[in-house]
Amino acid sequence: MKDLILLHGALGSISSLLKIKEDLSKSFNCHDFNFSGHGSTSFNANGFGIEYFAEELEVFIQDKDLTEPHVFGYSMGGYVALYLAFQKPDLLGKIITLGTKFSWSPEAADEEVKKLNPELILKKVPKFAAQLEKQHGGQWQDLVWQTAGMMIELGEDPLITVESLNTIENEVLVLRGSKDAMVNDVESKWAVAHLPNGRFESLKNQPHPIEKVEKELLLQKIQNYL
Repeated sequence: MKDLILLHGALGSISSLLKIKEDLSKSFNCHDFNFSGHGSTSFNANGFGIEYFAEELEVFIQDKDLTEPHVFGYSMGGYVALYLAFQKPDLLGKIITLGTKFSWSPEAADEEVKKLNPELILKKVPKFAAQLEKQHGGQWQDLVWQTAGMMIELGEDPLITVESLNTIENEVLVLRGSKDAMVNDVESKWAVAHLPNGRFESLKNQPHPIEKVEKELLLQKIQNYL
């Protein structure tokens, strides 16, 4: 069976991918891991951000001795996969992204960062705070702040650009839920327009959080493409 790596999103962990991993394991050798700082994994001493997560993915592939594994990346995970494909051609196989945000600017980053204040999360959405603590342990507040900083950096200097997309030869499927409030069709189709082998598909009536995406619909898209 072909190898398939599942990558979680920002403030997420491998636990968010369990609902699809079990089914995908029937057709692929599925692999997953937590990016540093997520899921109680220690923070990377070298730094926090897309570049470091891409390095961690590369090390994971080397340690597992995988040859051109396919990658499914949810949200930030998709951004990491594409950035690594740009940095290391021929390392990855096909790439599928879901709910990956490509339109980064200072304004877009500011809009996202407004939601990333641990004190406000504790006060206004305590259930979410409890969920984050359960998923990431006592470091969850630091993770939130670090994620906010990463988004500010992306807003100032996006890592996925027209130039980088043009060099990615991998077959790439960009998925977006039609009710995704964080990512829009325009940015998704923009990315595909600059990928030599890109394709865009919409998931009807699906939101951004992968936990709320219809499992069978997502599995069908992944399996049909790979």
